[in-house]
Amino acid sequence: MSSSTYAGKFSAANGWYQYDISSTSSVEITFDDGNGIWDSNLNANYIRTSPGTYAFVNQNTATPTSSPSVKGYVNGPGYAVTSASEDAGVLTINLAVNAASTSTPYGTDLSALVVTVTKTESDSVRVKIVDKSNKRWEVPKSLFTAGTLGTDSTAKSAATDPLYSFNYTQNLFTFKVVRKSDGYTLFDSSGISLVVKDQYLQVATALDSDLSVYGIGESTRDNFKMASGDKQTLWARDQGSASANVNTYGSHPFFLGMNSAGQAHGTIGGVLDFNIVVGPTPANVVKQYTKLIGRPKLMPYWSYGFHQCRWGYGSTDALRNVVNKYKSSNLPLDVIWADIDYMKNYHDFTLDPVNFPQAKMTAFMDEIHASGHKFVPIIDPGIPDDTNDYAYTKGLSMDIFIKDTRGKPYLGQVWPGPTVFADFFHPDAKAYWGEQITLMYKSYNFDGLWIDMNELANFCPGTTCVRQSGVTCPNTGSISAITTCCLSCSGDGNKYDNPPFAINNVNSRDAIYNKGISTSALQYGNIRQYDAHNLYGITESIVTNAVQEELANKRSFVLSRSTFPGSGVHVAHWTGDNAATWNDLRWSIPTILKFGLFGIPMVGADICGFSGASNMELCARWTALGSFYPFARNHNNLEAPDQETYV
Repeated sequence: MSSSTYAGKFSAANGWYQYDISSTSSVEITFDDGNGIWDSNLNANYIRTSPGTYAFVNQNTATPTSSPSVKGYVNGPGYAVTSASEDAGVLTINLAVNAASTSTPYGTDLSALVVTVTKTESDSVRVKIVDKSNKRWEVPKSLFTAGTLGTDSTAKSAATDPLYSFNYTQNLFTFKVVRKSDGYTLFDSSGISLVVKDQYLQVATALDSDLSVYGIGESTRDNFKMASGDKQTLWARDQGSASANVNTYGSHPFFLGMNSAGQAHGTIGGVLDFNIVVGPTPANVVKQYTKLIGRPKLMPYWSYGFHQCRWGYGSTDALRNVVNKYKSSNLPLDVIWADIDYMKNYHDFTLDPVNFPQAKMTAFMDEIHASGHKFVPIIDPGIPDDTNDYAYTKGLSMDIFIKDTRGKPYLGQVWPGPTVFADFFHPDAKAYWGEQITLMYKSYNFDGLWIDMNELANFCPGTTCVRQSGVTCPNTGSISAITTCCLSCSGDGNKYDNPPFAINNVNSRDAIYNKGISTSALQYGNIRQYDAHNLYGITESIVTNAVQEELANKRSFVLSRSTFPGSGVHVAHWTGDNAATWNDLRWSIPTILKFGLFGIPMVGADICGFSGASNMELCARWTALGSFYPFARNHNNLEAPDQETYV
C-alpha cells in the first residue's frame, strides 16, 4: 500500500483548502496549517473513498504559515476468491492476493487467506479472516466461557433461519451483511480493499450518512454519540481519563450503529475476526452482544452503596476517623477503601507495621463489620524485585513472572521500585495469586479487592531494564519523583517494539511500549505482549474474581481499571484518574453510558475528581450526579485536599 502527499490551494478570503485527488481511492486527512490547527477543527469528513476534488474548510481565521498535510493511501492489490465451499452451514472462502506487494511501507501482503463465515445464531454472524499458511495468535476462547464466544463457533452453524444474508464479490473480495427484514446493510467492506500483512491488517466498512455510532473505547469524550472523524485507538494504556479523546485503560472493539429509523446493529471486531449482530433495537444489540461475551455479573448488595477512598489515608486511625465523621455527620457510607498507603513500602500483600499493624487492622475490620460497613484494599500486578518479599520468592520458584527477550523476569518499575509482573496466562497463576490473596485475607478479612495498574502500567519503558549501581530506586517524595524511572533501560530495535506501522497512540504515534512493558516480552506459551497486551487486565480480573469468590463463598466484588470484552462477567470498573473540573464531571456521563453498552454496567467515576483541588459547588453537584452512578465512590490523590462529603 503506497502513499502520497498532496499540496493544497489556500483561499485566504474563504478560508478553504482545495485538493485535487484524482489518483487515489482513499484519503486520510492529517491537518497542520502551521498555527497548531488540527483535524478536529476541520468542517469535513476525514476519509474520502472516491477520487475527486474536495474542499476542506479551516475554522481558523489566521493565515496559515504552511499548507496542511493530506495523505492519500492507495488501496492494496486486494484478494480474489480461488474457491468456496460450505459444510455444516459454515462457508469457507479461499483467497489469493491479486498481485505481489514488495515495496510498501508496512511489508509484504500475505499470499493466501481463508475466510470462514459462521451463522452462529439467527441474529448474529461471525466472519473470520486468517492466514492460510501460518497460524497466527488469536484471543483465547477461555476468556469467554460465560458467553458463546467461548465455544468452538467455527465447528458448525447454529442458525437454521438467519435474519441476515451474507454476500461477497469474487475478483476483488469484499463482503456485505444485510438484514433481511428491511434490506439494511449492516457491514460493507467494499469501500477500501482488504489488506493483510504480518504487522498491518486493514478492513473497512461503509457507514450510511444517517447512521449514529456509539461505543468503541476506552476513551473520554464529550458526547455519547461518536462524531464524524472521531478516531479510537484500541490500545490499553496508563493514561488518565482527564485526557480527552485519547486511548486510555481498556480496549473495546464494539460499536452500535443506529439509523434514522431507530433500528440498530452492532459489531465486535478484533484480529479480522468479526461478530455482527442484527438488532434491530439498541436493547437487542446489547443483549446479543453480551450473549457472545458473557452476561455481566450480579454484584453484592453492599457494593451499590456509597464508597469513600483516597490516596493518603495514612493509618488505621485515619480510616477510623473517616468512618466516624460520616456517622457523626449523619451521612451515608457503606464502604471504606485503602489505597497503597496501607502497604509496607508499597509491597503487595503486606501491611505497614507502623501505621497499619496487623492487630490494629484486625480490630478495625471487627469494628466496621459490626457497624455494617465493608472494606476494600488495593493490589497491583507489579511484585517487588526483592528477595525478602515472599510474593517475589514464591513467584520465582513457580516461574510465574513475565519474561524479557533474555528469558529473565521482565524488570520494570512501579510504586515499590523495581518490579516484576505476574503472568496470568500461566496455568499456575490462580494457585500463586490465590495463595497471596488468601494469606492477606487471613491477616485481615477484607470484603472486596481493587486491582489497579493492570494495563500493564510501568514507569520504565524499554526492551530490557536493569538496576543502576548506587542509585536509590525509587526516589521518594512527590508523585513525580516516585514515577520517574530510576532503572537503566535499553532497546534492541525488535519488530514488536518498533512495528512498521505506528498506531495512533494518544494521538501522537507514541511508542506502543511507553508507559507499559516491552511488547517483545513473553508470557506463558510464548505469547508476546505485542499480541496479548490488551488482555492483561481481563486475565488478572478472571483469576482475582475466582479467588475472591472462593474466599468469601458468596458474591464477590472486584474493581478493575483495565477492561476488555467479557470483563463485566468478573469485575466492576471505574473510569480512572480524572480531575476535579466541570469538564470531567460532564465527561463521566457518556463514559459510563458507553460501558453499559460494553457489558460492564457496574461502573463509576471518581466523585469530586481524583487530581487537583475540588471545591464545594463542584463537589456538591458531582455528589448529586454520583448518586446515579451504578458504582458511586469519592476518591482523590495524595496531593489533593480533603473532599469527603462531610468536609
